[in-house]
Amino acid sequence: MVKSFQAKRKALGLVVNFETEKGAQTFISLDSEKEEFISIARTVGFQITTCWEYSVRNPFSRYFLGKGKVKEIKNYIDDHPEIDCILIDFEVSPSQQRNLEDYWEMPIYTKNAIIHQIFALRACTAEGKIRVELAQLQYQLSRLTGRGKQFSRTGGGIGTRGPGEQRLEKDRRKVQKRITFLNHEIERIQKQKEVQKSLRKARKVPVVAIVGYTNAGKSTLLNAITGAKVYVKDQFFATLDPVTRRAFLPEVGETVFTDTVGFIREMPPTIKEAFWATLEETKEADLILEILDVSHPDYFSHFQTINQTLSEIGLDQFSKIVVLNKVDLLSDLPRLEKEIRENDHVFISAQKEKGIEKLLSLISYRLQNQIQKLSFEVSWSELGKIEKEIPRYGYIKDLEAKEEGRVKIECAVRKEKVEHLQRILSK
Repeated sequence: MVKSFQAKRKALGLVVNFETEKGAQTFISLDSEKEEFISIARTVGFQITTCWEYSVRNPFSRYFLGKGKVKEIKNYIDDHPEIDCILIDFEVSPSQQRNLEDYWEMPIYTKNAIIHQIFALRACTAEGKIRVELAQLQYQLSRLTGRGKQFSRTGGGIGTRGPGEQRLEKDRRKVQKRITFLNHEIERIQKQKEVQKSLRKARKVPVVAIVGYTNAGKSTLLNAITGAKVYVKDQFFATLDPVTRRAFLPEVGETVFTDTVGFIREMPPTIKEAFWATLEETKEADLILEILDVSHPDYFSHFQTINQTLSEIGLDQFSKIVVLNKVDLLSDLPRLEKEIRENDHVFISAQKEKGIEKLLSLISYRLQNQIQKLSFEVSWSELGKIEKEIPRYGYIKDLEAKEEGRVKIECAVRKEKVEHLQRILSK
């Protein structure tokens, strides 16, 4: 397992804005980029005393930054002895990181390293912990070649790799062996989950997946819809492990709602790869709720990040509803961009449970194409069997006593199960 770094330290933050010939090109505004980076750092206990911003067009091979900038930062560090580490929001090569640490004489933590640590702190289930460790080890493996000069030393021997085999190779094999073991564990867990999925598929219960940018309010929405008590906190990646809860929807019946891991701009590839399977489960959903924190100044960029991620797993054309959350933090509703308005959308406050009924009505409407309403009569003696059978595929809307010992049943069931129910009635 990768060692966690010590938090609760005073740090200097560096944010880089990449440029092209036409000017700065960033996915979100630089102010929001800096704010997001500081929030990520604070999540694991770092205190950024100051945050410097730089524009880079062509990174330098030795330090990534120009030597003048590197020296300028060194002078600042010397004048501020309270700073004991540096956090950078850009990814440097292992050798560049080593060179900067040698020059500045203090440890450096990249944004990716910090996100890995957040995931390590947040994982609760056995599967989540395995996936986090897998991501950390894959990240470590990609950076082993830059972990100091000691890795190039041999333990003895000339012209041979026997006792003098490089420590780097030993560490690489050790990490790869652990990765192989963890992958086998993930496969075992996935097989167990497949059994649960097959049971759910057999019943044809509608599934609604909740996706969104980290800290947009996905877990709060899940609680508001299902009455669950999923952990909620105003911080990045409060929920890592997929959480599934059930709720009853009018005209639809029992429906499964699944909360997923939050997205973020430039998610570390190792994290994305490790948690890809949890996102892949979204493909089995009948509907996606794409939740946005509409109070955030860059909510549209978050919308772009979400849809970019959904596109990567083949869900860009999937049936969805855009849920604009946290309207309670706004004095006026914003004018929505065309890309958002083209989708079914609804304004809500999951925290205040405002607009939830309207959202549920819209969800029910979107799912009703899978439901068929039936009306038929059975004898009182057959009623018990039917009352047990219908809830497996839908729900009973009304029972009405008729003459000659008959009962009229009005119900709604999954279309795929109508013939099955009719066969039972014909017996």
